[in-house]
This record gives sequence, C-alpha cells and structure tokens, in this order.
Amino acid sequence: MAFGGQPAYPPSQHPQLKAAKIEMEAVTEMFSMMNMMCHKKCFTKFGSDAELNVGEMSCTDRCVGKYLEAQKKVGEVMQSFQQQQQAQQQALQQAQQ
Repeated sequence: MAFGGQPAYPPSQHPQLKAAKIEMEAVTEMFSMMNMMCHKKCFTKFGSDAELNVGEMSCTDRCVGKYLEAQKKVGEVMQSFQQQQQAQQQALQQAQQ
C-alpha cells in the first residue's frame, strides 16, 4: 500500500488507465469499421472533384446514423445479457449457501 492507503500501482498498470485504454481502442475500432463500411457503400466512383456531392453526403449521413444506432442496440442487448448472467450467478451463489 502506498501513502494514504491507496494501492501502489505503476502508472501504466493503474486500473482506471487500463480501462480508459481499452475503451479508447474499442471506440477507435468502431470508428474504423464505420468508416470502412460507409465509404464502401457511399463512394462507388471517384472523380476529380474533391467535394462530396449531395447523394454522397446524404448516403454518408444515413449510413453513419444507422451504424451508430445498430451499435447502440447491440450494446443494450449485451448489457441486458450481462445483467441476466450476473443475476443467475447471484441466485446460484445464494442457493449454494
């Protein structure tokens, strides 16, 4: 234990830092996948024009919205599943006592 009753962690091993790194990696991966999927769907032809046309902007907006909504729903389902598993585990532990 370090001064003040706090556990002594090397800075790179601190649990909150580890959790933040894992979350950042997940967000980066999600953004990368969304970028790849929406790019493939919305940009089928490449011209010399550096600006997006209205169709590409609209497609990208819809694609990003749908992707984020799908990720939100997946997260909600996973959270519900984890809560059910925790409840079952607690019930099992109580039954064993």
